[in-house]
Amino acid sequence: MDIVYDLMNESNFAGLAEHEEMLSDSVRVEAYHRGIHRNVQRGDVVLDLGTGTGLLAFMASRAGAKKVYAVEHSDFIGVAREIAEHNGFTNIEFVQANSREFTPPEPIDVVVHEQMGDELFNENMLQNLLDLRDRVLRPGGRLLPSTFRLFIEPVSMVESMRVRRFWNIDLPDGIDLSATEHSPVAGRFNTGRNETFWARPGSVLATIGDAAPVLEFDLNTLLSIEALETDHVIERTATADAIVDGCCVWFEAEFDGDTVLSTSPLSTNTSWGNRMFRLDHEVARGDSLRFDVCLGRLNEPSTWSVETG
Repeated sequence: MDIVYDLMNESNFAGLAEHEEMLSDSVRVEAYHRGIHRNVQRGDVVLDLGTGTGLLAFMASRAGAKKVYAVEHSDFIGVAREIAEHNGFTNIEFVQANSREFTPPEPIDVVVHEQMGDELFNENMLQNLLDLRDRVLRPGGRLLPSTFRLFIEPVSMVESMRVRRFWNIDLPDGIDLSATEHSPVAGRFNTGRNETFWARPGSVLATIGDAAPVLEFDLNTLLSIEALETDHVIERTATADAIVDGCCVWFEAEFDGDTVLSTSPLSTNTSWGNRMFRLDHEVARGDSLRFDVCLGRLNEPSTWSVETG
């Protein structure tokens, strides 16, 4: 499966349009700029995993790195080389290869990366980074970012952007759709294709209770992918009367105690999307909520599920 995701990544980020969106994401760019300049030290040897346009490699060079290996398996590396030449970078070596097949000629002090998919894991992040950590990173070397928190949080949406289930939609003139909820006639037309959907920017109003990560880990100390639990329970207490539209996915990536990149729908919009597991339940303030979460195969979010406990 790793090969499949490698090929998907190569095709998904092979056009200027995808990189335009990422380079225009000020939250992303500023977090990486701050994180790299705070944590790359003068004289460090740096490896940029999946260099793309070369931005992280350029930042590492500007931060004082002695040498940067910019690794990219797609032909887009040619664009990064062109940008580097135009900007006068001379200490960056561009390597077109799968990172798992590349061994630099010297130990690496810092691995910088942006391997996070919308649901964190779905760009082979763990496979690639654990491999580099164990093979090429010197003892005491650093991964940037290294600490991650995954959230799957019950949320309520802005009323004007809410789409309720068919039988819960309020209509004028007293028209009642509730009979369709358990109707075998209507059931024939329930395709289930909206059980998950992408939250539009600005559509999430609030979390139902106090948000907390369902999963947190540090790549410096994570023993293996298998060490991450995939079955979790979310328990929340409603802080207000609300409609629980679904459970929303986002993540935080931490470079250091002061530099955290968040893709929360309640923060400034980023180039990452937010998957929603649809619920449409009504709760009153003080109600207890419980959800059973199964992350299935971590790097394949289509295998994840959220069910009312």
